[in-house]
Amino acid sequence: MSATGAVVFLPREGTGPSRMLEELLFDPAALWLTEALEAAGVEQFFVVCHSDDREKARTCFPEGTEFVTGSTGDALEQLMDFLARLEGKVLVFTRPVLLSWQSARQLVDDNCSGPLDNKDTGVCRIDAALLAQALADGSGLDEVLKENADKLGGRSIWYQSAAVLKAGPEGRVEAELTARNYGAYRLLESGVRIMDPNTCYVGPRVKVGEGTVILPGTILRGETVIGAGCELGPNSMVRDCTVGDNVVVNASQINESTVDAGTKIGPFAYIRPNCHVGANVKVGDFVELKNSTIGDGTKISHLTYVGDSDVGCRVNFGCGTVTVNYDGISKYRTTIGDDAFIGCNTNLVAPVRVGDGAYTAAGSTITDEVPADSLAIARPRQTVKKQWAARRRSRRK
Repeated sequence: MSATGAVVFLPREGTGPSRMLEELLFDPAALWLTEALEAAGVEQFFVVCHSDDREKARTCFPEGTEFVTGSTGDALEQLMDFLARLEGKVLVFTRPVLLSWQSARQLVDDNCSGPLDNKDTGVCRIDAALLAQALADGSGLDEVLKENADKLGGRSIWYQSAAVLKAGPEGRVEAELTARNYGAYRLLESGVRIMDPNTCYVGPRVKVGEGTVILPGTILRGETVIGAGCELGPNSMVRDCTVGDNVVVNASQINESTVDAGTKIGPFAYIRPNCHVGANVKVGDFVELKNSTIGDGTKISHLTYVGDSDVGCRVNFGCGTVTVNYDGISKYRTTIGDDAFIGCNTNLVAPVRVGDGAYTAAGSTITDEVPADSLAIARPRQTVKKQWAARRRSRRK
């Protein structure tokens, strides 16, 4: 029967926090371990950590995880209660360690392949009931794991895809490289194409759909979900976002936002938090979005800032458009209806509304509502002084 629980120790060395709480590619090592174990089918966690580490440790484990401080008198009793609720075997991690997603599955399914020897990596898979019985008999946990693992139906394992986190600068470098490899190869296993795994940085919570292509220099981090058939990169970062199918992100950054299917972003676009970009939208070069909703089919091709705005479908933004949303004290919203056409170098001074199908003339500064299907011209009338330039040149002679 597959193991459904894990006991994880977050040991300290000296006065600092556990190495399992140090960040690797933007996330703590404990979160890398947790995500691999959850993907392999582990459903329950019991964590032993220093009281000062508990707050950060809670962010690394799922809801319902039990936390105890190893020095408390009832820690052993709580551990035995946890073991009593498990069926089959339990995974025990006594040292700072990382597991790849593949090795976590092997460990849970008792299918650990690769070279095995007597090195203690601090990773054991042991029958939960027998472990509880041994602890009840007065044996210490270290003694049980190191000396009686075979008798209890478990074993200490050491194989190539398990990585013990070592102390010191060299250990830190090794851990970062290991995390990078685990993140990239996890996606490769799921049908994602990565042109160069050595230049791709993927966090443990990231999910990417089959057939997506990741180009060099791409960073995917946080709670990010990418759809199928996308193209990301080169040199792009997506953080805490939901991205639909067939989206292109070229040399751009997206943060805490949602992008719907078929949209093309970049190059050199910057999407700040709280944006929802609709389907089949064009967000082109040197475009910045912030706290805005962009309707389906809208085109914002270049050199434009859209902030605190609600934009309809099939809107066309001319080059150099700016939503003027901040007066130095407060921020205000701009609303643009469906099928509107915003001329080049238009300033939309919020709060302001442009109706469905309306036009703004190039170079206008719009301060009042533009009714639907209307044209707003807000610029000085052109004055031409004939032969002025010729007379000016003649005065120089």
